[in-house]
Amino acid sequence: MIDNPYKELGVRKVVNAAGVLTRIGGSRSPPEVFRAMEAASRNFVTIAELQSKTGEYLAEVTGAEAGLPTAGGSTSILLAAAACIMKGTELEEYEPKGPAVWRHIAQKLPLHTEGLRTEFIVQKCNRDEYDHAVECAGGRFKEVGNVDETTEKELRAAYDPEKTAAYYYTVKGFKGLPLDSVVKIAHKKGVPVVVDACGRTPTKEKPHEYVAMGVDLICFSGGKSIAGPNNSGILVGRRDLIKLAHLQSYPFEGVGRPAKMSRETIVGLVTALKIFLKRDTSHLFEEMVMKAERIVDELDKISGVNANVEYVLDRDKTPRSPLCTVKVDEEQYGMTTEELHIAMVDSDPSIVTIHEPYFLLENYHGLFTINPQFLAEGEDELIINEVKRLQG
Repeated sequence: MIDNPYKELGVRKVVNAAGVLTRIGGSRSPPEVFRAMEAASRNFVTIAELQSKTGEYLAEVTGAEAGLPTAGGSTSILLAAAACIMKGTELEEYEPKGPAVWRHIAQKLPLHTEGLRTEFIVQKCNRDEYDHAVECAGGRFKEVGNVDETTEKELRAAYDPEKTAAYYYTVKGFKGLPLDSVVKIAHKKGVPVVVDACGRTPTKEKPHEYVAMGVDLICFSGGKSIAGPNNSGILVGRRDLIKLAHLQSYPFEGVGRPAKMSRETIVGLVTALKIFLKRDTSHLFEEMVMKAERIVDELDKISGVNANVEYVLDRDKTPRSPLCTVKVDEEQYGMTTEELHIAMVDSDPSIVTIHEPYFLLENYHGLFTINPQFLAEGEDELIINEVKRLQG
């Protein structure tokens, strides 16, 4: 067994003190996931059939009408947008099996959208960098409100029967109208709601809550807290829209063709999701709290270091995950907080933390966070020792 396949390539290992961060590999999958992927590699299957059967399982466990495995959360958003744009077109007459004789319709996206509804209504305060996937599908955003708030009147007035494809909502922060208000307004206009829930740590109940609320398409990451392969995602929702998303996806030749998802990855996602749904999340949360408290206690003993345990909160103020917040006094420690963050990233192994996290309140700016979620045994001690070593 190769202990460190990165060493031969001259690549430093990373101590993941950031949490589910895609750019360093997402999460740490259980060994069962890779065993299942290896088993899947031994035989061939029809990809579309595997996607459909997996979609039935995703629908069963989320309470949705239908589902589709995707090559990551952003692909879920792209395919959801494509489905909404294609609603009401002749693409609805086809089924996702056999040769893609509908490609002449699917390949209208993203450029040839004359006569199609392509506008996605979104609150200006609800935008983020990942909603660009909507535009990759050929969609265009129509922003309402300002950076702090939106009124229901503004959201209703943005609707255009000739242009509106859907309302779009990202599950994040506390600004703007809540999701249930967006759903009510959208459904009165007869258009779907697409929700990006990829950035949130899912609970076993959350997908059911979105479905019960009436959300039409919900996008999840499979490679974050579910701990599936990093390039896996989940799209669930209305059966008619999921079918349109499937017709646009790999292995067919629609806008989602470049986002291939191997048979091994699909099986790995399903395996990870089964494990996730059986997991005692309350016990894991308690373990993370204990680890965070220990790290904070040790860091506080270092001159010039101020560390605390804080919690990422949901809109309803429910604690979602514990974090160690770290701020240093430049005069006592010998460098600024940002310089310490950079020095840790430049260490070997690289210790990746999050500097000035956007998901905390404004009074937490000027610090970095240590997330204990994916710290392996002994890595908390390594972090503490590195902070001691780097002190000027």
